[in-house]
Amino acid sequence: MVGGLLLPAVGSAPAWAQRDTSEITDEIEETDADLTAAVEEYNRLAQEAQDNRDMIAQTQESLDAAEADLDTLREQLADYLTATHVDQGIGDAALLLDAGSPDAFVERLDRLNSANLYNFALLDELRTASEEYAVQLELLGDLQADLDAQEAELERQQEELNARMDDLEEEWQAAAGDAITDYDLPYMTEDEYAVVSFALDQVGKQYVWGTAGPDTYDCSGLVLRAYAQIGIELPHNAAAQYNSTASIGRDELQPGDLVFYNDLSHMGMYIGNGLIVHAPNSRSVVKVVELDHGNVWYGATTILH
Repeated sequence: MVGGLLLPAVGSAPAWAQRDTSEITDEIEETDADLTAAVEEYNRLAQEAQDNRDMIAQTQESLDAAEADLDTLREQLADYLTATHVDQGIGDAALLLDAGSPDAFVERLDRLNSANLYNFALLDELRTASEEYAVQLELLGDLQADLDAQEAELERQQEELNARMDDLEEEWQAAAGDAITDYDLPYMTEDEYAVVSFALDQVGKQYVWGTAGPDTYDCSGLVLRAYAQIGIELPHNAAAQYNSTASIGRDELQPGDLVFYNDLSHMGMYIGNGLIVHAPNSRSVVKVVELDHGNVWYGATTILH
């Protein structure tokens, strides 16, 4: 999700401004060598948490459907009992089948069947539906417990990362590429223009790690939201985007392609004519910079060609 954590915004203090970019990078890495890894771990966990939320929503839908099926079958059984005038009395049967936990309900069904009083297909259908309901209910509980633990860990990691980033205030003033405001765009296909124009529309918006718009972005969040404009879903993580798209060489770059830096801790979008748009770091905003702007080149991938 995050990225752009090593080489920050323009306007550094003189001591930094007079130094070579590689020297700045080395010192930042020596100061906090595992910061990028910590952020990527946060992003990985955040993606897992989102996957869990999606699974919870799907499980809740299944649970609702199972509960509806169960209610329908209970009504059918009640109608059957009424229609056949069971000797034991409808009241007793209704009491046995009254709503309760899924396990207790299955046990009551077994009691009816064991007496060979109501041994018919509807009881088997009810048992199956009730057992399915119990499975879905247990799964929902497990998923929610996992999500609660994940969200607690995310909050802890977020507090820790924010504190560590504050400690790197001076280093984060080092340049991450001078903003370019006067540039031309090459000819683009409809899809290329859609993603590039969206990304460029975000220029000037603040970088906030772990976000994907509409008012703040991190590096992979900017690309994720741009591609969502044409119906393409990408993970909110630079390394995951690199691994899920097709690798290309620098000489193959076309507008809309993805470019990666700093061992996959940062990324941006190529817009043509040797320029990229990216969200650099929390001391800067979304900007257009040179392809080689200071971050260490890693590779490029494509989605549209």
